[in-house]
Amino acid sequence: MRSEEHKGAPSMRRRMLMRFSTAMGTMILVLMAGTSLGEEPGQFGTPKGNEGTRIFKAVEHPYYSGQFRIRGQKTTLVGGMQDKSPWDHLDYAGKHLKAVQGTIDIDVNEITNTGQVIAEFTEGSDRYKIVFDRFSASKPYQDGGIATRVYEHGDSGNGDPLYPKTWLYLSGWGTATMFKNDQILYKDYSAHFMLMERSRDPKTQEVRYPVKRTLPGGETDPAGMEIDLWVRSQETNNKNFPPFQTFVHLYWEEVTWR
Repeated sequence: MRSEEHKGAPSMRRRMLMRFSTAMGTMILVLMAGTSLGEEPGQFGTPKGNEGTRIFKAVEHPYYSGQFRIRGQKTTLVGGMQDKSPWDHLDYAGKHLKAVQGTIDIDVNEITNTGQVIAEFTEGSDRYKIVFDRFSASKPYQDGGIATRVYEHGDSGNGDPLYPKTWLYLSGWGTATMFKNDQILYKDYSAHFMLMERSRDPKTQEVRYPVKRTLPGGETDPAGMEIDLWVRSQETNNKNFPPFQTFVHLYWEEVTWR
């Protein structure tokens, strides 16, 4: 009896090895097919088609919260709060920039278009505060008032061409109120914030715009990041640049995601 069992053992082992080899071969063929042809719909792990270079919309991520909490420091005021017309508050040449003490705190939900942006800074003995908490869209790309992952300005086809074409990690449009020494200075003024690619040369502070370029990506530098905030009046003044009676412009070069 033991002799018959002993004789049958090698045969059983051979059958098991053959089954294992067959299973492994099938798995290799499946993996090879997946690599060469792309995975079937519903699978994951390998880019499908040209997905390797595609930038997905935020809402295409299943766990997207829409909540952004960001702080900006190293504050620069473009021009001054006491400037007399005519003035230039975009200052591409970087000749009228003023480093001021201050911060900006962004706490918004991109899905619900709610939250607030608070910017505070001092110029001389005066304290200023901007409360930007009413968001609304005038164009489809503004996505209800707060949008993420979109190009704007320059030749992007979105927004005005007053600033270089730039990739917006996050941006908002709507209405803000500005305070000076705790008193309302500008009430219900149009406002726009951008968390964007770096626009100024870090050495010269120049915005290289407009220039004749041969590449399509715009004049900004994706190796850096900044936050820009504009508050402007509805009243225009063609002596100023941009042509508004009031245009307060600040930017922050140090950005922290919280």
